[in-house]
Amino acid sequence: MKSKIGNTSLLVAIGGFILLETGIHTGWLEGAFWRILATGFEAGTIGGLADWFAVSALFYEIPIPFVRKHTNIIVKNREKLTEGIVELVTTKWLSPEVLREKLAGLSIADSLLRSFEEKAQVEKWLNFIRIVLLRLSGELNHPKLPVFLQKLLKDRVQQVDIAGPLGKWLQATIREKKHHGLVQMALDQFSLSIQESDTRQLVLQKLHSALKEYAKKDWVKKSAVWLGQKTGGIDPEVLTDRILDLALLLLEEVKNDPGHPLREKLDQYLLEFASNLEEGEEKTLAYLERLKQSWVLNEQTKAMIQEVLDRLREGVQDQLLHTDTTLMRLIHRQLTRLLDDLRQDKEGRAQMDEWIRSTVTQLVNRYHHELGNMVRSSLGKLDDKGIMLQIKNKVGNDLQYIRLNGAVVGGLVGIGIALIRWFLL
Repeated sequence: MKSKIGNTSLLVAIGGFILLETGIHTGWLEGAFWRILATGFEAGTIGGLADWFAVSALFYEIPIPFVRKHTNIIVKNREKLTEGIVELVTTKWLSPEVLREKLAGLSIADSLLRSFEEKAQVEKWLNFIRIVLLRLSGELNHPKLPVFLQKLLKDRVQQVDIAGPLGKWLQATIREKKHHGLVQMALDQFSLSIQESDTRQLVLQKLHSALKEYAKKDWVKKSAVWLGQKTGGIDPEVLTDRILDLALLLLEEVKNDPGHPLREKLDQYLLEFASNLEEGEEKTLAYLERLKQSWVLNEQTKAMIQEVLDRLREGVQDQLLHTDTTLMRLIHRQLTRLLDDLRQDKEGRAQMDEWIRSTVTQLVNRYHHELGNMVRSSLGKLDDKGIMLQIKNKVGNDLQYIRLNGAVVGGLVGIGIALIRWFLL
């Protein structure tokens, strides 16, 4: 109803003026009263029309010669209006001084603690934390992350002395016979490797090479090799199978006999290596350093890191699907404990307030111009009609009252002038 009050008041003024003037000129209405009242409606019509024109000229172009250039004021002056709004926001409403003054009177930590007394608010924060962690965990499979971790691990491995602890552990493990399981696994794997076709082919090639080198030494050896191959006395295929069978048999003996001389010899080598590690023997340390670097920087380690990250990402994301998981319950308990500690720590709350004020003040000083840019950008996205409609929707009802006031005040002024004229006459 408010949006029509301006038109209604104007129509009432015009209608009253027409009816009264008609009645007076036809003789239906006689006397000073009707003339004074008609003058009031006449002045109300003039005031209403003037205010209608003034309000309409703000938003629309009025096609009247010489006057039209001063109409459609908002659209024609939108740049000035935009800069005026920007200046008002940045220098008055949200100036750095105003923001600092408002922040100085706020106890941010207390307000934060009060908000956490509501269960719904805690759930919102937990859900916010969950979403942030979910986004971060999604980056664990980034292809550059394993490379970064490899470089980080390389630098850390260089700084960590593992030779001494490794030497002590290795000596204790061997003396306590705890390494037999590992040796057993190695021997089993070695047995499987011997039985592979690639291993047989490699041994056969080496045997052929050895026979050729042997035959090159002199003509007697060459003749013996030639004769052996021709008569079948030297058959590389048979010899290869025999060598592999003997190797498998030897491995079986070593596996089944913990006191086998080869295993004892291996234990001695390992003990000597462990002792050199513990004592810091130069060549052994250099070997270990090369071993560390080759392990950290090779592609297999990169693939292993990537696999660990992938599994970690899957596990973390499973825990972040909702707030009722082991990880989220742990975060909830830690958040509750932190808040309880903060409630008891008055000095901590004061420090927190000071830090927030200082941080916000720095951000305001550094990025305060962005407030103006944001306002300017928001207004710039609107076309001429859009900005006109937004302003009209916000102040249109109040402008209708201006039109009403114009008609009423004009009418009262007209009545006043008519009364003065009547008294003077």
